[in-house]
Amino acid sequence: MIGIIKWQAALMLPEHKALTKKKDKDDYFLNKKPVLDEYQVEEFENNIHYAMEYHLPISFRLHNEGNPIELHGYCVYIDPVTKELSIQKKDSSFEKIKFNEIINVIVED
Repeated sequence: MIGIIKWQAALMLPEHKALTKKKDKDDYFLNKKPVLDEYQVEEFENNIHYAMEYHLPISFRLHNEGNPIELHGYCVYIDPVTKELSIQKKDSSFEKIKFNEIINVIVED
């Protein structure tokens, strides 16, 4: 009889069950980062270089912990060591983004 009790599954408290359910629900609505192939990455690089050369505004779609965000502005510097881009936004403020956060790049003509 003792061996049966020893190997039975432990009961979950209602608080644990509620937290597990909430976490699963939150994770369900987070978007997974898409897997980009080398051709898409190369196209992003070409668009960024083109926009920098002709000083065109560029629109980035970034993956930010499951929530995609949009960033509009001008790419002013690419740091090859840290793989970060310096973006000058429309309000003249600067923001640094990592290249691996980029989901999509659109050059606005």
